[in-house]
Amino acid sequence: MSKTRVIVGFVGAMVFLLIFYLATLQTIPNGSDHYYMIDVGETQIVLNVWGTLHATGYPLYVMTGNLLVAILKFFGANPAAAPAMVSLIWGIAALALIYAVAIHLTGRVILSAIVMVLFGLTRTVWIHSAIAEIYSFGLVILALLLFLALWRGDIHHRIYWLAFIGGIGVAHHRALIMAAPALLYAVWPELSANRKNLPRILAISLFLGLLGLLQYAYLPLRANAGAAWVYGEPGTLSGLWDQFIGKEASRFIGPPTSLFDNFNLVNNVLITDLSLPGLLIGLMGVALALRTSRYRRAPMTLAISAVVAYIFHVVFYSDILSALILPITLSVAFGWLFLGDWIVVRSIKPILTTIPSRSRQGQLIWRSYFSMLFLLAIMVVLLAGGLIVRNLPFIRTLTQNQTGLEAIQLARNAAPGDTLMISWGTRHFAVGFAHDVLGELPGITLVDHKVNFAAILAQGRLLTPDFTFYSLPTSWWEEDLGKKVYLRAAAPHLVEIDTFPEITQGYLPDPVVEESVTCMPDSIDLNVTWGVPQTPTQDLSVFVHLLDSGGNVIAQGDQSAPVYGLRPLTTWLPYELVRDVYALPRLPQAKSIRYGLYRQLENGEFQNDYEFEVAVDCVPEP
Repeated sequence: MSKTRVIVGFVGAMVFLLIFYLATLQTIPNGSDHYYMIDVGETQIVLNVWGTLHATGYPLYVMTGNLLVAILKFFGANPAAAPAMVSLIWGIAALALIYAVAIHLTGRVILSAIVMVLFGLTRTVWIHSAIAEIYSFGLVILALLLFLALWRGDIHHRIYWLAFIGGIGVAHHRALIMAAPALLYAVWPELSANRKNLPRILAISLFLGLLGLLQYAYLPLRANAGAAWVYGEPGTLSGLWDQFIGKEASRFIGPPTSLFDNFNLVNNVLITDLSLPGLLIGLMGVALALRTSRYRRAPMTLAISAVVAYIFHVVFYSDILSALILPITLSVAFGWLFLGDWIVVRSIKPILTTIPSRSRQGQLIWRSYFSMLFLLAIMVVLLAGGLIVRNLPFIRTLTQNQTGLEAIQLARNAAPGDTLMISWGTRHFAVGFAHDVLGELPGITLVDHKVNFAAILAQGRLLTPDFTFYSLPTSWWEEDLGKKVYLRAAAPHLVEIDTFPEITQGYLPDPVVEESVTCMPDSIDLNVTWGVPQTPTQDLSVFVHLLDSGGNVIAQGDQSAPVYGLRPLTTWLPYELVRDVYALPRLPQAKSIRYGLYRQLENGEFQNDYEFEVAVDCVPEP
């Protein structure tokens, strides 16, 4: 078999895949909270600042990822895109190894390239080659282990290499230990042939496997060096142990609440990844391969790998874990390879080589089998097309989600010296990326929901986005601080949390103390300070209407109550200043803002209790 042909087959398949991978590559701070994307924002930061990831830390991935990101940025890569490019690099390496195994097992370049393309288009493989996540790195290790185990030629110290790389793999992600039974089956003949030396082999293998744990030295080293974005407390023995055992993920391990629901959940992910026809065809291919001696131990090894991962996922893991899905889909993909090879070896090739093509019978058979090949090609095209149509818009929607950029824009409304609390998650990571990677938001301190808020309030202003109160209501803040809190708007969609009300001793022109309009590049902000001499007995809603020169409403920013619905009038103290901000779109025809307080009557009509109007005079931008 020509090496040139093998290389051309891989390059052609990879170029095809890169068209779609690059079209969906994440190039902005992550904004999606889909389960594929939960940790992507954290990874984007960590790979730019030599930090550490959440449990189990994934130290080797972080070390190599930081190095690759540094190299990519040196050559001009976007800091947000570089971590995703690392995943792409590992994805290419994994597919190259899979292609090499397929070539080795069948010797068929075109068929191996087709299987590589189809597997590369499955959702879990595709998305983890386009986002900053750990799973394409894990797929490289799994593919390398299968390469070593299934290679039919002699590999010097094969068992030791498997132990060493397997140890690295398990240290990277514990789910890779699910491949151990399959690998043991693959090398059992070699182990059996060395029964006398088995204790020595096992001892050396155990030692080599444990060497993989040395990568965990990275976590305390970075923590003690004062690195940014160090997760947990790996600088202490207890903190390092919590990271190593993945303590936070323990809630997912164990029998699920409903075995049937978990069974359906895993199966639905597999069907989404492979399509139902693709899944059934792959299983049929593995079953056929198990009945032939041509492939020796390969189909059984892959079957064991898939079955062990599947059983563990269904019976002992109550969430979707890509590290367990990938061994299953990879084994099914090899089923496509085995089926294609079986058709060629057992059906087409013998007939075409024994029946003369010039005879009438031969011509009919040639035509029928070329028709079958054509139908098979159509099936491949339909499967590939179906995967592209299903996955391209889905993945692009996730990687181009603007929520992260919106969170960064929101954080820009905070002032130097402010502490901004955004709960740990997608938006927190996005703002952290702007602050710690891009060097934006100078003077602002970013914290999550687990800090000492009383200490922060003793030093300065504590702000949080208005959406925080959907998950952490006012009562949560009061319980945490042990005091009543008073909320006021600090900027558009940013709320200041204080344990002291702002009280004035001066005259109050009930209910509006001050008003002003600020023209921003993308918005017109109405700033209102509310205040009353006596606490109101009835709650009113707020209307805010942007008007043109004819008095027509061209935009509005109504709220159920002041301060984004968080300060009903009945919570106001006498002479308290309740500061409020309403952001309206900056429209060139805007001339004034009409605002005030209203109620809904029993008959459904609205009644304005207070109504005010302020002019808008925004100078057009050059």
